[in-house]
Amino acid sequence: MKQKPDTILTSILRLLPAPGKTGSFLSVFLLFAFSLFADNSDLSKSAAKAYEKGEYKNSISDYEKIVGSGETSAALYYNLANAYYKNNELGKAIYNYELAHKLNPADEDVKHNLTIANKRKKDTIEQKENYFAKNIEAGVLNLFSTTGWAWITICTLAFSLLLFAGFRLSISVGVRRIFFWLGSFSLVACVVAFIIGFLALNAVTRQTQAIVLASEVQVLNSPTANAKSQFVLHEGTKVEILVTNDEWTSVLLENGNEGWVPTKDIGVF
Repeated sequence: MKQKPDTILTSILRLLPAPGKTGSFLSVFLLFAFSLFADNSDLSKSAAKAYEKGEYKNSISDYEKIVGSGETSAALYYNLANAYYKNNELGKAIYNYELAHKLNPADEDVKHNLTIANKRKKDTIEQKENYFAKNIEAGVLNLFSTTGWAWITICTLAFSLLLFAGFRLSISVGVRRIFFWLGSFSLVACVVAFIIGFLALNAVTRQTQAIVLASEVQVLNSPTANAKSQFVLHEGTKVEILVTNDEWTSVLLENGNEGWVPTKDIGVF
């Protein structure tokens, strides 16, 4: 599993302006901004070297420090997931692959490695029929990233405006009809792209799913330690969150079963 390149802004020094009062101020500002990324850049390089040497625990430690600093990116989660996978921590690997996939659903490397990791899961849960519609919805939302949907919206809107301008300026009745219908179609496409993009953004920001991180967790019938166990889940299994707090989370499986698990044993995304 190949690691992705460092995503830190290593080229920030190229932005330094020419000397002068304004230039000096901006230079100091950019150098300060660069210093904020410097530590993470070193950690990223250290993590990548540790991964190449097979020192996966060290690689995980460095990547987790970057995550702990507040940095988020699909590449970062992807690299961390690879390290966890190599270290045989399947639940945490799948969790970070899911985080990467959520940020960049079009990334083929993420989807490929997530598929490989999911094949190692112990739990096989059959989906109910009502989950088929959810899979179709997820497939549509994940065709492009939220940035991609935004660009599609902007481009289709600009194209429709040009077509309607041609409709107004054209003298020929036949050409005007063509411009009108193409402009109308483009405008509809713009509205559809906007709606899908909004739904995709909402899906990225909300946290309604989780991955089991513990090697094994008992699913209880109530949020108490002495409650009755209904069934067992193993690391890597995806669940839907119904209710959650610091100690307990109510989860729903794709087959309709539900119960309570300790919040510390799952990773929410």
